[in-house]
Amino acid sequence: MPHSEAHKLRRQVSTLSEFGKRALRSDDIDGLLQEATKLVSDAIDVELVKVLELVPGGENLLVRAGVNWNPGVVGHAEIPAHEGSPAGYALHTNQPVITEDTQREVRFEIPKLLIEHSVRSTVNVVIRGEDGPFGVLEVDSRQLRKFEQDDIDFLQNYANLLASAIDRVRIQRELAERALRQEMLGHELQHRINNILATIQAIARRTRAKSQNLDEFAKAFEDRLAAIARTHALLSRSHTSTIDIREVLSQELSVHGAVEGENLKQRGPAISIPAKQAEVLSMAIHELATNAVKHGALSMENGHIDISWDAHDRGNENEFQLRWRERTSPIAPQPARRGFGSEFLEKSIPHMLHGRFERTFGSDGIECTVSFLLDQNDK
Repeated sequence: MPHSEAHKLRRQVSTLSEFGKRALRSDDIDGLLQEATKLVSDAIDVELVKVLELVPGGENLLVRAGVNWNPGVVGHAEIPAHEGSPAGYALHTNQPVITEDTQREVRFEIPKLLIEHSVRSTVNVVIRGEDGPFGVLEVDSRQLRKFEQDDIDFLQNYANLLASAIDRVRIQRELAERALRQEMLGHELQHRINNILATIQAIARRTRAKSQNLDEFAKAFEDRLAAIARTHALLSRSHTSTIDIREVLSQELSVHGAVEGENLKQRGPAISIPAKQAEVLSMAIHELATNAVKHGALSMENGHIDISWDAHDRGNENEFQLRWRERTSPIAPQPARRGFGSEFLEKSIPHMLHGRFERTFGSDGIECTVSFLLDQNDK
């Protein structure tokens, strides 16, 4: 082997070794790619080197890193990823693509970027990844050059090393994000459990204070716990931290015998209520529906409930408002004793939702309004 060839081979092996050590330690993909282009440029004595990343959609390749390109190219310039370009053909065939002379090339359309930089000879090798190709490692010579098989092997080995480093960093980030999500879910679960226990404790205390006997307490307490359970079942099923208002209403009202199109009408836009507020709102709907069953619209054949809702922007805040209108005849007299339901509606909503509850008795029924600011940071 000629001395120059042996020296070139040693330099390439040394470059691979040094970059391999860095690739095992670093989690900076941009830094790795940029260093790779510089080392490749030095190792095979080619001025222009770039890493092309396949962008989402697969139609173009972005110049993600590179050396000796004009300002504004790296991080911005794109070339086609179709089979009509050298880099695109390499991607589609998963094989190195060599163009010995761009001016005589008839297989491909040479990208405008290469023409602007007076490129004459190119090599493209695929940066393969576990989940599909990341992109292409391309070297571009301004002089006519015949790339030897040793050069091609070196570039492919380098591209494989890059692919491994990229996969390793991606997997590490996914694991770190998963661990963070698990930690956040753990905190959220603990927070929800604490909220549930506090709510149950408050409900038990107030229900006991307003109950005449143990049976009355047991029935009321069981119904209210069931309302909480239904709300949390909705959350578990949706796998989100919010619940659509129509789901909250439909769930509670159907349990109490309200049927859309018969004794119930609902109208309003799709609005997602944060979980904590949805829990309190579902309790309010439960109490309104319970009152309607006892001595309101759901206690009589001709009774009807009309519910509407909306949300209004107030600067950086969003106010939710729900209107509950019961119509029935004859009107049942108001109960002499104020129970937990009335106390919850009139006191707990302003306290727990920082909102308002208003109730008006009319000649043909009652009208209630619940309003509060939607919590943008509810967990």
